Amino acid sequence: MPDTDRLTELEIALAHQERLAEELSDIVRTQAERLDRLERTLALLARRLAAAEDGPEAPAANAPPPHW
Repeated sequence: MPDTDRLTELEIALAHQERLAEELSDIVRTQAERLDRLERTLALLARRLAAAEDGPEAPAANAPPPHW
């Protein structure tokens, strides 16, 4: 195989690798953004749960109503 053909094939392979690296970078960025949103949502829910636990006690699910 002539050197020019080999060089062309290497350039093509490199172009594919660069495209793949860009696609993977985009995926990682998207996943990081999604993770950030999920962490913020989790923190909000944890604060709400803590506030609800600090509030008035809810009756137990199996407890009879107060008039019994």
